[in-house]
Amino acid sequence: MRHAVLKSLGAAAAALLCGCAGPRRTAPIPAPPPAFLASRTPASSCPLAIGVLIEGWHSGLILPVGELGPLGPLLPRYPDERYTSFGWGNRRFYMSPHPTFAEAVSALFSSPSVVLVEGAPTWRALSSSGAQLHWLRADQDEIWRMDAYLRRTLGSPGARARRLGRGLQADSAFYASPERYDALHTCNTWTADALQNAGYPIHDHGVIFSSQLERLIEKLPACPDVRRP
Repeated sequence: MRHAVLKSLGAAAAALLCGCAGPRRTAPIPAPPPAFLASRTPASSCPLAIGVLIEGWHSGLILPVGELGPLGPLLPRYPDERYTSFGWGNRRFYMSPHPTFAEAVSALFSSPSVVLVEGAPTWRALSSSGAQLHWLRADQDEIWRMDAYLRRTLGSPGARARRLGRGLQADSAFYASPERYDALHTCNTWTADALQNAGYPIHDHGVIFSSQLERLIEKLPACPDVRRP
């Protein structure tokens, strides 16, 4: 049901947008402190990685728990959690167990947003059948900047994130976000913006659909030798 509504939402967005999306301007992410860089010593040719998850019209991010940095203590830990996923979207639509087409259409206009945070012992448990997961090579600086971007999305630079309710899965929860969702700023725009702020050579200009995002991340440094369960 959710995928069918998302498909309809995508068609409605395409008709509304007509390619008029413009670039967003966000505050730059500060550089990581030397102590953070010194605490992470490379152990292989691809010791760190950031996962970009694409499921149909939706996209999000996956990070190993050990790479969360200062963000880790601001979120609750789930049993046997080794990976954490972050998905951003329209608050009313995303939190609805059975979203309607009317809720999808209302999401095209400026409205409150929410972050879905989910933990699992394996990254496969965080994705559905047919989903595409792209592991991107990362260094300490990119991990820090991604961590800072997620903290900003959660509106919690130094305090625990504000929990709004339980997610659809047992080890998940929705958290308030100060950002606004609309037809020009979708979950795919958010994912592209996160990667851009992390330091990857990518942009969020005109990124509305997951297919646009996927074409961009295919050009980024992949992590093919990653050994993650």
